[in-house]
Amino acid sequence: MKTQGLQQDLFDLSSPQTQEAMRHHLLGEREAAEKAFERLLQTDPNNHFFHYLLGETQYALGRLNDAVREYQKAIDLKPDFGLAYYKMGVCYHRMGQLEKSLKSFSAILKMPGQGHAMASYFVGLINQFLGNDEEAEEGFRILRGASRESLIANYYLAQLKIKHHHYQEALDLLDELLAATPNLAEVHFQKGVVHMGMHNNMDAIRCFRKTLELNPEDARARGNLELLTEVPEP
Repeated sequence: MKTQGLQQDLFDLSSPQTQEAMRHHLLGEREAAEKAFERLLQTDPNNHFFHYLLGETQYALGRLNDAVREYQKAIDLKPDFGLAYYKMGVCYHRMGQLEKSLKSFSAILKMPGQGHAMASYFVGLINQFLGNDEEAEEGFRILRGASRESLIANYYLAQLKIKHHHYQEALDLLDELLAATPNLAEVHFQKGVVHMGMHNNMDAIRCFRKTLELNPEDARARGNLELLTEVPEP
């Protein structure tokens, strides 16, 4: 965490105690940083950023429950603290508490001016896992708009489109993804699935063969090819 750009009213950087805590934090000295931030909070318990940094230290130490408590304290003091919501969501996700994780990430997307591409990614991913397809699609749609360079949202959106038999929309998404990254075997496989759904068997065969060219171990593509050609694949 860089100190540059931090609001000056968050803490007094001229304070030796603050300098010590930040030095430990920036050097990755987690145990020392934890103790230093705890001492700072004894004298400044309403500093939301100290609670956040203590949470970051505990997160790095793998103490996720403790980190969640500190992120929540930071949020209680600063309800629009989007970064604390994000890290709390990550903690809950790692802990397998998906509903709480989803609530944290969704809160960020409702905050004006705090759009967060990774928050929308998690919103889409968790909702997809939970079977909330409409909410998942909305999360990935936001991600696609916020992070056009990666196009990772295209893959997940295409999966949802395939699930609901919206094959042409899925195909458009996959083609856009392959235009940027043409050697993704899994995307060629998904294209093959789309073409099978559209009964474009020759196109499906080409896609599955391309999948095997890139990933010869893909048993799914091999099985689909044998189904379509009625010829065992070597």
